[in-house]
Amino acid sequence: MMEAKLEPDSIDDDEGLFDREEKKSKRVATATFIALTGVLLASVFYSPSPADANGQYFTVCGFKALSGLPCPGCGLTHSFCAIGKGDWRAALAFNAVGPPLFLVSILVWLRFLFALTGVKGPVELFDRRVNHLKVVRWFALALGVFGIVRIVYLVIWSPAGFHDSPLMHLMQRILA
Repeated sequence: MMEAKLEPDSIDDDEGLFDREEKKSKRVATATFIALTGVLLASVFYSPSPADANGQYFTVCGFKALSGLPCPGCGLTHSFCAIGKGDWRAALAFNAVGPPLFLVSILVWLRFLFALTGVKGPVELFDRRVNHLKVVRWFALALGVFGIVRIVYLVIWSPAGFHDSPLMHLMQRILA
């Protein structure tokens, strides 16, 4: 006689899918925790180049190299490093979004620490608050608004280096 072929239990498939998703989630949590640990430790131990008398400092920002103007993220590394050394005033001067972003980074680090150690209460609370307050959207909006306001301010008061930027030379050639 021919045996009937049994279909796999969908419950077993769901459990396998759940296990795979949980392992993937644990890998993401571990990677994020390690990355944030590196950022926070670098903030304490790394000292970027100091700003000169005009407030200019070394940066690898392509936007700033091209235009002579800072992008919204310019100064975040300097800001984090200033906070890591306890200099909140300098941190605000480098990038006003740096200090709040640093504090949120510490909270996210703690969230992943709790997640990796299996303490669910703080993780669930953090996730509810972040979703409720739409923290990521607010930070993206704050960074964008700060970047635009900073650029407008600098253009009005002509920052050092702006008139010597490749973008200004190109605009002068086009308009001449």
